Amino acid sequence: MGRLADLKDLEELRREIDEIDRQLISLLARRMGLAGEIARIKEERGKPLRDEGREEEGVERARGLARELGLDPEVAEAVMRVIISRMVQKQAERLERPEWWEHLNRVFRDYPAQLKVAKVLFSRGLRVGKGGKIFCGDMRVPSIQVAREAGVDRRTVEMTARTLLEDEKLGPLFSNLQPLPYLKGVAHHLGLGVVEITAEDATKPGILHEVAGVLSRFRVSVRQVVADDPHLVPYPKLTVVTDRPLKGRVIEELRALPSVQSVIVY
Repeated sequence: MGRLADLKDLEELRREIDEIDRQLISLLARRMGLAGEIARIKEERGKPLRDEGREEEGVERARGLARELGLDPEVAEAVMRVIISRMVQKQAERLERPEWWEHLNRVFRDYPAQLKVAKVLFSRGLRVGKGGKIFCGDMRVPSIQVAREAGVDRRTVEMTARTLLEDEKLGPLFSNLQPLPYLKGVAHHLGLGVVEITAEDATKPGILHEVAGVLSRFRVSVRQVVADDPHLVPYPKLTVVTDRPLKGRVIEELRALPSVQSVIVY
């Protein structure tokens, strides 16, 4: 009976955790919606994107509340900084999108499925050739493969490709995309190092400069840098492939940079 009772208690606890998770996501969705409203108001009033003083107040408030509730303040701060970073990115998507990105969204405003396809093509470096055919470099990619990746049907891919080619601004862009030979997955086999950095604000300039400065002081050579586009990726990262695996002080100094939220070393 004891084991059966324990199993019932375990299931009850899991259900309670599932309900808490549901509430957390619901609250987070509300917070994201408010961030969008704040971005709209800032845009109308010509206000700057960030209020770093208020952000730090929010972090300190979360740390204080965590202490009152018996939660590690470091955990509360880490969660708050991830949320704040995403809020800033969401506001930046509205206020600071490049002109071509705004144009892309206007073209596909009434066709969200086609916009998904365009984002897949851009993020994978797949170009649109004559007749709306999709290529990876010079290798033809079947439309059905792109459709599966985007979660749409083949006809949507073909319609998207034709629309892109016919647009005077998007046509030259999407017909000249090139794929990138990404070294992250093979770095270990080549004796290289990989460090993945999440910034406090991926839209803020100077992050790569700070990271490169630390690596240069430790005489670490960079073999490849890949920066996610904050307009395409919910949680953009800066991935740096180095001439050797990173250790010790260099990692500590990267984590201490004011623009860096987290550092993962592979």
